[in-house]
Amino acid sequence: MSRALVVGGNGFIGAHLVQTLADTGWDVTVLHKYEQPRYSVMPEAVRFLRGDLTQESLLAEAVAGQDVVFHLLWTTTAIHEVANRDPAADVQANLLPTIHLIEACRAAAVGRLLFTSSGGTVYGRTHIAPIPEDHPNNPVNAYGVSKLAVEKYLHMFHHLHGLDFAIFRPSVPYGPYQNPLARQGAVAVFLYRVAKGLPLTIWGDGSVTRDYFYISDLVDALILGGTSALQDQRVFNLGGAEEVSLNRLVAEVEETVGRKANVTYQPARDFDAPRVLLDTNRAENVLGWQPKVLLKDGLAKTWEWMQATIL
Repeated sequence: MSRALVVGGNGFIGAHLVQTLADTGWDVTVLHKYEQPRYSVMPEAVRFLRGDLTQESLLAEAVAGQDVVFHLLWTTTAIHEVANRDPAADVQANLLPTIHLIEACRAAAVGRLLFTSSGGTVYGRTHIAPIPEDHPNNPVNAYGVSKLAVEKYLHMFHHLHGLDFAIFRPSVPYGPYQNPLARQGAVAVFLYRVAKGLPLTIWGDGSVTRDYFYISDLVDALILGGTSALQDQRVFNLGGAEEVSLNRLVAEVEETVGRKANVTYQPARDFDAPRVLLDTNRAENVLGWQPKVLLKDGLAKTWEWMQATIL
């Protein structure tokens, strides 16, 4: 039986990953900050450790004997002004704890450390689409800078110590368990607000594009990344292989919910990249991964969950 530690297994992505790992026979440990799982779908067999990445003894216990460590935990987001206003605090909260995790994985000789970076921010403002992994990295917000710094540390630890690692740069995953009251996660937010008849705020004219993909496709990629031969490749883009504007997303949500949206347009924000479409050919060629769920089908699945649990 393969063993996995999921750091941040109590969040949107982590809950889906933990459930799939447990359902497919993995021995799963979750390291998180909360007393209890946030989602009732968590299998009973999953082991929970409460704490954070600065607790050396707990971290050593968590990584010991793990075949794969999935690092999903991050306290800020791409639109989190706190990180931009106080980059030092962002480094303290995210980068330094992650270095502790990398050190612990090296010391314990874990099989592989897999890090979820950010396909939407590490490249910065781009003028091509789709964006390949070897595109220059020029992030324009603190979130992207810190994510990229972790990537560089992983490469360094591989070079100096032989640490086995993989980096995934996902675009915009969506699906059940995503918080519709949060400030990011357009799919869940749009579905909820349209259903409730609440106004939608779009920054800019709605022409900004993103590359949305369903959560089950992301989980499939994460597991492949933890178990596949990497063929000397370490960095992989993940996305839905389709460029979708915010205006089109609104139209798709309206069709899914069966109700018109009340949209308000505000001036564009400086930190929003105008266009994000990731080239996922490397993941297909090396991991055998492709997105399977069409946007309309993913929206329908997410809407079904939201109706059953939130509305």
